[in-house]
Amino acid sequence: MGKTTAIPKVYTRINIYLPDPKLRTQIRIAATRQGVTVSAYCLAAILRRLEEESPSAVGSEEAERTESPQDAAQALDRLRRQTGPIGVPVRELIAEGRYG
Repeated sequence: MGKTTAIPKVYTRINIYLPDPKLRTQIRIAATRQGVTVSAYCLAAILRRLEEESPSAVGSEEAERTESPQDAAQALDRLRRQTGPIGVPVRELIAEGRYG
C-alpha cells in the first residue's frame, strides 16, 4: 500500500517582545487552562482585540479580496495615508521592541 503524506499548513510567524518574563509564564498558564497552545491562545486574543477595534475588518470581504502581496501592500499604504505620521522614528520603535 502506498504511504500518503499530509500536506503541512503554511503559517505566518510573528514575534512578540514581552516586558517581563513573568508575563510569558502567565500566558502559558492561561493557555494550558484553556487546553490550547500558546500560539492558539495569543491568536484568539489578537482576533478578539481586532474585532473590538474594527468589527467590520476581521473576516470582511475587503480583507478576503487581498489576493497578493502587492494588493496587501497597497491596502497598507492606503491605511498609512489615512492614519498619518505616527510621530516616532521607526528605528526607535524597533529598538524598543528588541530591548525594551
